[in-house]
Amino acid sequence: MKKIIIALSLILSNSIHSDELFDDLLLNLGAPLSEIGFDQKTTQSQDGVKIAYYEKGSGENTLLFIHGYGCNSKYWWAQLGSFSDDYRVISIDIAGHGESGRNREDYTMGKFGDDVVAVMNHANVEQAFLIGHSMGGPVAIEAAVKLNNRVKAIIGVDTFHNIARGPASPFLRLVINTMFRIRQDSSTEDAVEKQFREDANQILKDWVSNKAETTDARASRGSLSSIISMDYPSQLQKIDIPILTLNSKFWMETNLDGGKKEYPGYEVDFVDGVGHYVMMEKPSYFNNWLENVLENFLANQEI
Repeated sequence: MKKIIIALSLILSNSIHSDELFDDLLLNLGAPLSEIGFDQKTTQSQDGVKIAYYEKGSGENTLLFIHGYGCNSKYWWAQLGSFSDDYRVISIDIAGHGESGRNREDYTMGKFGDDVVAVMNHANVEQAFLIGHSMGGPVAIEAAVKLNNRVKAIIGVDTFHNIARGPASPFLRLVINTMFRIRQDSSTEDAVEKQFREDANQILKDWVSNKAETTDARASRGSLSSIISMDYPSQLQKIDIPILTLNSKFWMETNLDGGKKEYPGYEVDFVDGVGHYVMMEKPSYFNNWLENVLENFLANQEI
């Protein structure tokens, strides 16, 4: 019934999206990834928390997708099916999200990075491209610190806006964490609203907002606290791999010059007419961009 309603809304809408993959995504929001051939598997992170992940494909190169704050693997639906024909594709639900465990004592970027390491080990992945949306970007950096040369490159989606900054001051962290704890539901709703352009598809906006608001409260608070505590300069000194990201010009300004000065391997492309969820709002555009990035990287690697 839900798919019928969405299909009718697409037909009746005055602004039907021209991207067929986008239309397919709307019809399959929240659908089990098993419907596109992915196997769900589980492992344990370093602290014993259950970590769910999804896998398909047997290509020579592995892509590991890492979702952002309040999200899960289903946010990558438009990418997972497309890339699993030519690559081995894995998507992770980090702790406190999706089908993974919610019994973690302390949610931090470092421990989310441990989740990625656990999946890499359990799936016997020698090397992978880590692809992270939003908070998934810093999680990928934390994983890369631990995985070293097992990461070929980090590919970001509207993330790494200011990798030249250190952690927020203790006072600022206290203020932000306190305000978020008091107004968590309304703060989450407001934040998601600001991540979309006014002309964004309402069905997608409502779905994303609902998922963010129903994320485990402790995981949400821990994620926010750890994000603003992230010490990019310190962690970037521990890795030496390319970082490439596709950022929206809408949601948050990117400190391109500061980022390049801080980390010479940092590259950013920009896209107009889209909000924070680039891979969902413009899936065909994003998939073409990602395919080009991967092909160029692999071609240069062979030289």
